[in-house]
Amino acid sequence: MKAVPKVNIDGLYLEDALVDDAFSGVVPFYVDMEPKPPTDPGEAEQDPAPEVEQPAETPEPVLAGYIVGVPVKPGLFRPRFDLAAWEAYQDAESAAKEAFQAEYDRWSALPEEERGEPPTYVPPELPTLWIEGLTPEEIEELTRPQPHEPTELELLAEVVEGIQQQNAQLQEVVVSSGEELSAVKTASTEQQLTLSALGSEQVKQDLSTLDLKQQNNVIGAELVRKDISILDLYMQGQVLGQMLAALELKLLANNGTGGESNVQQ
Repeated sequence: MKAVPKVNIDGLYLEDALVDDAFSGVVPFYVDMEPKPPTDPGEAEQDPAPEVEQPAETPEPVLAGYIVGVPVKPGLFRPRFDLAAWEAYQDAESAAKEAFQAEYDRWSALPEEERGEPPTYVPPELPTLWIEGLTPEEIEELTRPQPHEPTELELLAEVVEGIQQQNAQLQEVVVSSGEELSAVKTASTEQQLTLSALGSEQVKQDLSTLDLKQQNNVIGAELVRKDISILDLYMQGQVLGQMLAALELKLLANNGTGGESNVQQ
């Protein structure tokens, strides 16, 4: 079995048909016509006369196209089989066969010693039977560049590319965040060192202040003791002053008593 083209009555390609390997030439194929419905709807409801039997009409097949044993010429947009060229070729082939047969008959009628070489059949040259079935305008419209519609694979590739770009952006964000986190950690460490240094300095200052306070307390206690000593000396001075005043009074009293005695004598 082999596949050969089927064409419509205009010679335009329809589809392939499976035929025997020995098939060649061009053979018509037919389709059965469906019976036409009655033009008057009332006719379908009328019963035929019982006494007259109408024989069933068999619809005649209608020519639908041809099965062509000539391979299709490649490179055609819509192949069309040239039926006129095929018929002309068939006529030329029949004429060539008739001419060959007449020549062969004349050759056969000659005596054997006069015959010579028998005639040779030369078939006519096969014309180009498959031609373009579209007009130049239809071909131009058909070959006009169309907007490219992406295939599923291309759409999937675009989605994958978008995901890769997003991953790259996320990776950049992660790297940037890591660098910022490292910088923050470094700054935090420096701040901790600064705070530690400030804490140590503050402790030193607190110790110095405490030492000064202790020294101040000692000096204050010493001053208090000195104030107490001074107060004690002051009180002792007052007591001595009082004692001196008492002695002076006694002396004055004694001096006064002695004077009066001297005057009386």
